[in-house]
Amino acid sequence: MKKTITNFSNFHWIDIENPTEGDLKTLDLPFDINENFLEDALESGHLPKFEHSDKLVFIILRAYTATPDERAIEVGQISNKIAFFVYENALLTIHRAPFDFISAHFEKTFDSVEGLVLSLVNEILLTFESPLKIQIDKMDELERQIFLKNGRNISIENLYYEKAKARLTKKILLITQNILNQFKVLDKSVSDLQDIKDTVLDFILKSDEIIDDSNALLNSYISFTAQKNNDVMRLLTVFSAFFLPLTFIVGVYGMNFDKMPELRWQYGYFIILAVMVAVSIIIYIWFKRKKII
Repeated sequence: MKKTITNFSNFHWIDIENPTEGDLKTLDLPFDINENFLEDALESGHLPKFEHSDKLVFIILRAYTATPDERAIEVGQISNKIAFFVYENALLTIHRAPFDFISAHFEKTFDSVEGLVLSLVNEILLTFESPLKIQIDKMDELERQIFLKNGRNISIENLYYEKAKARLTKKILLITQNILNQFKVLDKSVSDLQDIKDTVLDFILKSDEIIDDSNALLNSYISFTAQKNNDVMRLLTVFSAFFLPLTFIVGVYGMNFDKMPELRWQYGYFIILAVMVAVSIIIYIWFKRKKII
């Protein structure tokens, strides 16, 4: 466990990194903490949450931590949470993973708990910016592979995981947006809060765009695959149309009956060949007129 205490002019901030349940129970703090809140703070996959009591406001938010190539299908695989215990003159933050933006805030100056919380919330949301941009670029690349390269190198598995990450991201952001709508701030912080709300909305729209693009790409890929199968079946049908009548003729004259006068004709072989060529030409002309080939 790593404990960092930062004193500001009007309040103090205690940050605890990677604590265990035992650490929190024996932690010496200048204020009381509800045991249920501590349990929520330690639960790894907990979704964003907002709850307030007479003495404090308890908030859980999640920051995006997955790598671009990580195949995640659960909220805990793409993000890590940060728990906020907001008091009038103090702030306690608890998180398992280290965050550079939290360390950077130790050196900054804030005149209120509210200002520090809003700044941290903004930094948490900005962790979603780069991953969303990378996902949008990946969707564009997959689109080019389907429409310009006939989908030869596209991976449906990668498309599935990108869609799953976008869906999880949207889920986190929607809950976060609901939490932000419950924030009550002083008049001087209204503008900052509105900027944060606008950022969340922008990221939600981007995640929606990724989900829509992935669905469209999947449908396009299925259409291209069906078209390829149809082309193969059409080719096989053309070959069958040519060879079936020829095979029938060969089969008839391949029967070893005694009374088959054509077998004794002087030019019987050449006549049958000519008939087979004529049949092939007729079939070819018919296919051409029907624009099958």
